[in-house]
Amino acid sequence: MKAETVTLVLVNLAGIMEKADESLLPGVYKEVGAALHTDPTGLGSLTLFRSIVQSSCYPIAAYLATRHNRAHVIALGAFLWAAATFLVAFSSTFFQLC
Repeated sequence: MKAETVTLVLVNLAGIMEKADESLLPGVYKEVGAALHTDPTGLGSLTLFRSIVQSSCYPIAAYLATRHNRAHVIALGAFLWAAATFLVAFSSTFFQLC
């Protein structure tokens, strides 16, 4: 496969996973709310916080990609995403999750 094709496939897979992540939380509000002892308003705030962090990271990633090796920037972003997901697994309260 050409490098362009591999990149296109990976970008599309990342987009699919991001949309799945965004659409998963509203479907399990009741269970997640009970586990974190919060109401739907708090979970909506969690979704808002995630969107704010994500939108603030885009310009930083774009700046870093123009100044540094893009593969390294993508690897760093994937590592940070994985670390954040790993730490969420150990969260037992709403504030820890935020």
